[in-house]
Amino acid sequence: MLKLFKKQKEEVSFIFGCPRGGTTWLWSLLESHQDIVPFTDGIEKDAKGYYATSESGIYIKQPKKAKKTIVSFCKNNKGKIIIEKTPLHTLRYNVIKKDFPNSRDIVILRNPVAIVNSMYTSNMVAFENYDIDKSIEEVKKYFSVLSGVINAKTAHVISYENLLKDTKTEFTKVLNYLNVSAENVDAIISDNKNKTKVSVSGAYRKGQSDSFKNDLSKEEILLITEGLKVEIALFNQHL
Repeated sequence: MLKLFKKQKEEVSFIFGCPRGGTTWLWSLLESHQDIVPFTDGIEKDAKGYYATSESGIYIKQPKKAKKTIVSFCKNNKGKIIIEKTPLHTLRYNVIKKDFPNSRDIVILRNPVAIVNSMYTSNMVAFENYDIDKSIEEVKKYFSVLSGVINAKTAHVISYENLLKDTKTEFTKVLNYLNVSAENVDAIISDNKNKTKVSVSGAYRKGQSDSFKNDLSKEEILLITEGLKVEIALFNQHL
């Protein structure tokens, strides 16, 4: 007699957000949990416990093989929650959700003015050609997709500012959403205080949520605010 087996669902969670929007810090916090394993497409920790990057980029580099590769990784890490974080994957949300309809996803929002400032003043190579106008357009592009993700109500939504203000409460909510223990939350937060587990220079700017007030002129802040009214309204809904 043939036995019918229920198809196993992959325990995978995608982190969606804008570049310079807090995704790396959230990823680093989650990576520190004993029941969570990051998918980095073969990139592993170095001797000091740091990764060269937190981003797999697999839906950009190998879109046709992405699903199969992640499913295989999940099977090799049974009993663990797999997290994947590549901001650019946010723009591939519909494809990812088609591949993984049961994924428990997380959206992290950040003040759009702060994101523009972080792009504009970043010393990372990826943002070396970003001026204020280009940064504004980038934020618009990502928030357009994030708005749809949020409206679909299939993801847990947090803000970088709230995570920074009350890390224990906000991070515990994320762990509860992922159905993993929050027993060691204090140790995890301590291990990631003012740093991430990524060795890329400029990946984390010491957790200052309103540094744009000092970095930008009043005229620049006004320009950005006027250009991102819709995006700022979306962000304010989740503060």
